[in-house]
Amino acid sequence: MISKLLAIALLVASCGEKPTEPVNKGGSVQTNPTELTLDFEEQETYITVTADADWGSTVADPSWCSVYPTGGVKGETKVKVTVKKNVLTEDRVNTITFRTLSSTTQMTVTQQTSSTGEAMFVPDGYKLFWSDEFDGAKLNTDWWTCETGRGSNGWGNAELQYYTDRPENVDVRDGKLVITARKESYQGATATSARLITLGKVYFKYGYVTASIKLPKTANGLWPAFWMMGNDFKSKGWPNCGEIDILEMGNSGGINNGTQEKFLNGACHWGEPNHAYYGPSYTNSYSVQDGEFHTFTCIWDENQVAMYIDLDTNPNAKPYFKMNIKDFGDNEFRKDNFILLNLAVGGNFPGIHDINKVTALNGGPAEMEIDYVRVFQKK
Repeated sequence: MISKLLAIALLVASCGEKPTEPVNKGGSVQTNPTELTLDFEEQETYITVTADADWGSTVADPSWCSVYPTGGVKGETKVKVTVKKNVLTEDRVNTITFRTLSSTTQMTVTQQTSSTGEAMFVPDGYKLFWSDEFDGAKLNTDWWTCETGRGSNGWGNAELQYYTDRPENVDVRDGKLVITARKESYQGATATSARLITLGKVYFKYGYVTASIKLPKTANGLWPAFWMMGNDFKSKGWPNCGEIDILEMGNSGGINNGTQEKFLNGACHWGEPNHAYYGPSYTNSYSVQDGEFHTFTCIWDENQVAMYIDLDTNPNAKPYFKMNIKDFGDNEFRKDNFILLNLAVGGNFPGIHDINKVTALNGGPAEMEIDYVRVFQKK
């Protein structure tokens, strides 16, 4: 009797169990089309992702190509593929990988180079790390921050301007970044201008760093600059973070000898044990305030910092600044740096502290135009 009851209990238990369902480990994923070939312009296009399960994606080189959404669910999903303008001298290729838990498919994206002479100069032995060509309708705030205000003691240099983020002082138009200095009363200051930084957004260690800039006539009182500082600025402070000044113009030395349009400075600043710097002045053989764009380049590696004018068109150009790197304090010149661009008015560098003596603004606002900023790193 007991054995019969046990058999019945086992039968009931057996009948009550649900059959084990197979575990869905993720189905297949496919794209349509299976590859893309695009021209050099910045653009968006759409593809269809079809999957039997939830899926995700990764882009091999997200610096110039992105997808949205980056993932989806079972079924068909319309996915936008966005590419930035290709100004390289060669086609570039990217790979987008789509995957479920048990399936992977890759789509190749090929973007052609320009055939109209717009292609980028790439120095031998380097590849592009990052660039801003300023081709959009507004400043890319994913990369740049506009610092505002008067800073401490005129940004540490008794400068006269108030930096703003107004379009009157900083604008992107006709493929250029335009920084405008104005003589005006604003927030207690006698002038306005703009200062842009990539702190915490775009930073790098070593490279071929270059910008194409059309400088204003500095005359007496304007101080344009293209420079870098350590990306640990907020924790280390200045000068312990280190500073590399690629281009500064408007120094009192050029004012005193009447060579403002040719007189420039490159410099390095560091902080241990006390503030020290190396910043020789240089008088170029031709004007770089001639209404034309000129390139200002810093070649920076673990051994040396060197700076050049128009190196892209004159590969035999000699550096106007060169410094061998030593182990300064906490190695200010062997760590990530960010980029700064600004147009100061007056201050200790030009030696002018009265807005009425800033002759560069006597004829109205002055503009500093930047066609591009590019960072290349060794292959």
